[in-house]
Amino acid sequence: MKKLLTLGLVGLMALTLSGCTSGSDQDALSRIKEQGYITLGTSPDYAPSEFYIDDNGKKKLVGSDIALAQAIADEIGVELRIQESDFNTVIVNAQTGAVDMGISGFSWTKSRDDAVDFSDSYSRDSDLTSFQGVMVRKEDVSKYPNKEAFRTSGAKVGAQTASIQYEMALTIADEKNIVQIASTADTAMQLSTGDLDAFVCTSPQAIALMETFDNITLLPRGTFDMDPEGNYNKVGVIFSKDPAYDSLQEVVNKVIADAQVKNEDGKSKLDIWYEEAVALAPFDLTDELFGE
Repeated sequence: MKKLLTLGLVGLMALTLSGCTSGSDQDALSRIKEQGYITLGTSPDYAPSEFYIDDNGKKKLVGSDIALAQAIADEIGVELRIQESDFNTVIVNAQTGAVDMGISGFSWTKSRDDAVDFSDSYSRDSDLTSFQGVMVRKEDVSKYPNKEAFRTSGAKVGAQTASIQYEMALTIADEKNIVQIASTADTAMQLSTGDLDAFVCTSPQAIALMETFDNITLLPRGTFDMDPEGNYNKVGVIFSKDPAYDSLQEVVNKVIADAQVKNEDGKSKLDIWYEEAVALAPFDLTDELFGE
């Protein structure tokens, strides 16, 4: 549940790319069936939703979002083709119809809804191992006893470009002190080297980044949960607003509804996909690491 598209980009794309998908002679679902594949846009930097693993010496993209995308392709009866990009580009590609759908942990926001259409939410009933948090260098932990300390100290706070974390960063720092960076890895690196003082990100991202940068850490959830009210819990698949995509959206909503049905063990497909993704992650995503 990670991202927020800025209104400025929405307006720019509307002006420069309008007409890319409007006035289609064929609806998207019919075209997808005819061509035999569906294109997915995703940003593979958000375990356990979408991330790489080593599969016998080859990079393989896996995750709970990828499992959902595959289920959609299977429902239609076509091949799944994945187009990887940075997060912001996924939104633009979905908006303009350059990909059929975008799945990358997209939280619903009003500004984003102005740019793209959303499916029904596929948020899981329980997501205890994930929260919106703040990372700092280990040596600086004592500098920040609470959220307000970031603002009063003039800390330079990083957030991924076009993310909901940027919006959250505004609650702890002045806009002039917030730096937007396209890659979460680059943001973490700048935190590690001292070019940034803090980094707003999700706890699973933090755990993954701590495997690479051993001098940064995630602050405790009890004090530094950046979304304690769960305002960004509605997560969906995104599409172009072109009416040609309405038929595809109906199929996606059906797949999501089916995936929410619980089996005799009380687990839905969404739960199973999540658990399978966590098991594949090359780092520990257990509750204990996220502390209260």
